[in-house]
Amino acid sequence: MGWLFRFYIALGAIVSFSLPVYADLPHRSFFWADDENYKPLIYRDREGLPKGIFHDVLTEAFRRMNISLQNQLYPWSRAQKIVKEGSADGMVTVYTKTRQKIFEATSPIVVVEEHVFTNKNNPKLNKILNIRSLDELKRFIIVDTVDAGWSRENLKEMHVIWVPTAESALNMIASKRADVYLMSNFTGPYFIQEQIEKKGPLYEQLREVVMGNYPITTMEYRLLIRRDSPYVNIIEQFNRVLHQMQQDGTYKKIIQRYKIDMRYKPTKKLGKDNE
Repeated sequence: MGWLFRFYIALGAIVSFSLPVYADLPHRSFFWADDENYKPLIYRDREGLPKGIFHDVLTEAFRRMNISLQNQLYPWSRAQKIVKEGSADGMVTVYTKTRQKIFEATSPIVVVEEHVFTNKNNPKLNKILNIRSLDELKRFIIVDTVDAGWSRENLKEMHVIWVPTAESALNMIASKRADVYLMSNFTGPYFIQEQIEKKGPLYEQLREVVMGNYPITTMEYRLLIRRDSPYVNIIEQFNRVLHQMQQDGTYKKIIQRYKIDMRYKPTKKLGKDNE
């Protein structure tokens, strides 16, 4: 009987060590607040429900971790405020120096390339299309949104016109009131196509908006969790689950679901490198 007793003791130790690290978490959902209009990464669908790559990845990851997830979407500035004030556990965005003060971050959920977008009738077109670095932006008038944290940190020494929304920024480019708007290869083409399909006041001019030939930087979107959240210790487990999803094909299926490459395709390679 002695060996049997020792066997059960050993088995109990194995089970206890294999229990999730979040076993002592509160009896409430992880509350994630995010942007309501950042297609195709995160947005409201026609029924007002959360949708997008971030939503699908996190929903599956939290299901695998057996943690209830609550996702509410707001205008981006309000979503950031809700998380910053501690009313939500986290958000998905870029891990800037400012955000590092109050957040811990997971592995990247999506890595995007940032390109310049400009009007193809801009007299500086060739130079703009061939921008390869942030430093080269200093020669141009940039437009960006007031709640873009990354831009606030990285473009602060440049000539930037700050506007309330991405739609406003694109309209500035379409009407040639600014030279450059930085958008990702995920969100830029998708958003431009949507605005054209809506046939708003400047939809014809938006057809003239083109994407630069080269990515000038990359951005890593991560789940940021407040350091004072009771869920902050799930990061290691989340990273493991995210890796599993990438290995088993789940992640690829989610990306393909949004048909990124089937949306608006800006004209490329218009400019010449020597101009």
